Amino acid sequence: MKVNLFTSARPFGNTQNNNKLTNIYEDTGDIKKNEEHKSLFQGLKIMEQGEIYTEHMGNYPVINLTFKSAKQPGFESAYSKLRKAIADEFQRHQYILSYEKINEGDKKLFQKIADRKAEYDDYSGALEFLSKCLYQATEKKTVILIDEYDVPLENAYFRGFYEEMVDFIRSVFESALKTNEYLQ
Repeated sequence: MKVNLFTSARPFGNTQNNNKLTNIYEDTGDIKKNEEHKSLFQGLKIMEQGEIYTEHMGNYPVINLTFKSAKQPGFESAYSKLRKAIADEFQRHQYILSYEKINEGDKKLFQKIADRKAEYDDYSGALEFLSKCLYQATEKKTVILIDEYDVPLENAYFRGFYEEMVDFIRSVFESALKTNEYLQ
């Protein structure tokens, strides 16, 4: 599996770039909204690059997260912020709970994560789980965009809880990016 890592120095619009990538790739489930997203790029270079790029527009479920709020004084507080970021993305995709293709057990776990009532291990594997649910609902693999992925680690290093944070982040990234069969 191939994973792309795009890096740039601060402050070069990384969050804005992720939002644009979401608008390019995301199939919102709403044809009109997908067309609105596509129209945002009319007259821009991407539209001139041909079908190799435009065929992917509006074609995938997208998970778009930012970890910038995890700059906290201790692990529990930083972990809480990461849980909230993950839960917010689950809430954004709550529409898939109406799909019959997702079993009741997965729907319950999905809701627990969205409500921030799940366990540590559920959050560390949440991106892979959300990818799986999105795939079951749409039969399309998922694009995952993570902004400010380094903030929790850098902050934890300077605040003295690096080992706890690296264990959590490693689990999140490993399941989401390394072993995730639902990743586009």
